[in-house]
Amino acid sequence: MHEPGLLIAQGRAADVFAYDDGLVLRRYRTDFDSEYEARVMEHVRSHGLPVPKVVEAAGRDLVMERLTGPTMLGDLGAHPWRLFRHADALATLMNRLHEIPPPGWLQPRLGGGPVIVHMDFHPDNIIITPDGPVLIDWSNAGAGHAGAEVADLWLLLSIATIPGDGLAPKMLGYGRKLFLNRVMKHFDKSEVRRYLKAAGEWRLRDRNMSGAERDRIERFVEANAT
Repeated sequence: MHEPGLLIAQGRAADVFAYDDGLVLRRYRTDFDSEYEARVMEHVRSHGLPVPKVVEAAGRDLVMERLTGPTMLGDLGAHPWRLFRHADALATLMNRLHEIPPPGWLQPRLGGGPVIVHMDFHPDNIIITPDGPVLIDWSNAGAGHAGAEVADLWLLLSIATIPGDGLAPKMLGYGRKLFLNRVMKHFDKSEVRRYLKAAGEWRLRDRNMSGAERDRIERFVEANAT
């Protein structure tokens, strides 16, 4: 690999740089096995799931195709009337993932399970391209239970900090609640509740969670888990 170009995006754990024409380089800030992530991406892509095409992976660097379009979260902010459409698309994409046969080399997540789980499935990790939604950031993927994946999404969308002050965060919070309610209509909520405690423990191990988010996680799990 050669040196990347301009920094074009930053996540909680990695930076994304321009690379060759039509490519980006995702570089983790700490030691990480990008080859495992690439292998998962290529497996689900071979079964028809829309994910970026991987070109090269080594150490903490991952080179893949550059996608064109906003995140689902960004598009919701710009076009709130698409809320139900995007919620349905997210749930459909998640169900498609869980139907893909899992390879035996997957690492277990939340105790393991019979399906492939992404474990960071939310609107900011879906790019709305001209060809449709594409799921990105496969660093947490492994083998687990579908209910645990849904529980993690339910938890994240319920507790994540909404930036800003005044009326804007309240409006965004209301929209997020509508979005989440629509997503959850696609799943058996009583089944999902069984995995909420494990999902909470998973998120509490995430060093990128703020103190306020950790407090909200504990309160949410206590109020909703079975």
